[in-house]
Amino acid sequence: MSPAAWSPAEAAPSRARLDEEAASLVALAMIDGIGPRCLEQCQEQVGAGRAWEALVGGDVQRCEPLARRLHADARPAAVRAAREIDPATVLAEYRDRGIRVLVRGRRGYPTRLVADLEPPAVLFTTGPVPEPQVPTVAIVGTRNATTLGRTFARRLGADLTAAGICVVSGLALGIDGAAHRGAVDVLAGPLEHERGIPGAPVGVVAAGLDIAYPARHERLHREVALHGTLVSETPLGSRPNAWRFPARNRIIAGLSDAVVVVESRAAGGSMLTADEALERGVPVLAVPGHPSAPAAAGTNALITDGAKLVRDVDDVLGELGLALPSERPVGRAAEPSAPPRPALEQLLLDALGAGPLALAELVAVGGTGVDEVSAALTALELSGHVVANGGWYEPALPVERMVGR
Repeated sequence: MSPAAWSPAEAAPSRARLDEEAASLVALAMIDGIGPRCLEQCQEQVGAGRAWEALVGGDVQRCEPLARRLHADARPAAVRAAREIDPATVLAEYRDRGIRVLVRGRRGYPTRLVADLEPPAVLFTTGPVPEPQVPTVAIVGTRNATTLGRTFARRLGADLTAAGICVVSGLALGIDGAAHRGAVDVLAGPLEHERGIPGAPVGVVAAGLDIAYPARHERLHREVALHGTLVSETPLGSRPNAWRFPARNRIIAGLSDAVVVVESRAAGGSMLTADEALERGVPVLAVPGHPSAPAAAGTNALITDGAKLVRDVDDVLGELGLALPSERPVGRAAEPSAPPRPALEQLLLDALGAGPLALAELVAVGGTGVDEVSAALTALELSGHVVANGGWYEPALPVERMVGR
């Protein structure tokens, strides 16, 4: 058709078909038993609209992906649930609430995920997802993080954000949430040094975008949505099923130019994310920890297997091939130096900067008696510089403040 013959009226059916595809994918995603893989197959093999028609019509055999996924005893319930849904109305509700429905192969869908190993057929977002020209780094780790681990993740999230990097994470307790808290610290307050546009955080969640999970992070969810973007492949109103957490880890890895694991046990969600990243050729970096600390077992293993060691933001920027900043970017005004403290207390703080230590190890570091070291630790606890955590002592403040520069 020549440009002169084109008219908006003739373009309308195309837009209508796009809306039908999006609405059908949303409706299919709302049916129990239909997961991301099945959705992708429905879209690729028969088309979302035809798959939805087959389900509503009770003729699941017409759609091979649905026939494989929905066993005979589950089909009646799926058909009944489908007949209660009006896809067009559901799509309109999403748009009314400001939720973007991104369909693979259509405008707005994340470029990084188009050729992914397991691309989501449909994504729900509160805003735009960064394009490849905008660098992104995932910061992940254990939910049961140490104070030192959370402090490091928060600082790294702030430093990367101030350097213009989009921090990607799962908004979970522990390391994930700390990383995004650091990003929000920067975006909610003025930068000390002008460094261009800071990165906008991306939170990839396992529940519907209207459900803050964990509930403890409700405020953080709102702040990440305000300053960046929340992403989910889970329909609104859906609480997270256990299988959705490892499923969303592939999206975290796929959206990232590099994955940094701050703390991790030998097994867990952050190690699964690292595996997903390696399968996609995404570099995995890790923060070292004390050899006997359970929270460092996974990260130390990653480093042993070849992951780049991370000490600070410079190591991450170097992996991305970006120029290293002459000054460390910070999200808040520099705080005054700490006043001098007794030599033994400073010696203990310096040792704890490398990782949590037990009392016996700190006595060896101090080179004096148990009573003297215990008294120094008590003074550091009372001043808020050290916390006792399950038999270990660890710093309660960022290393930059502990060293008293």
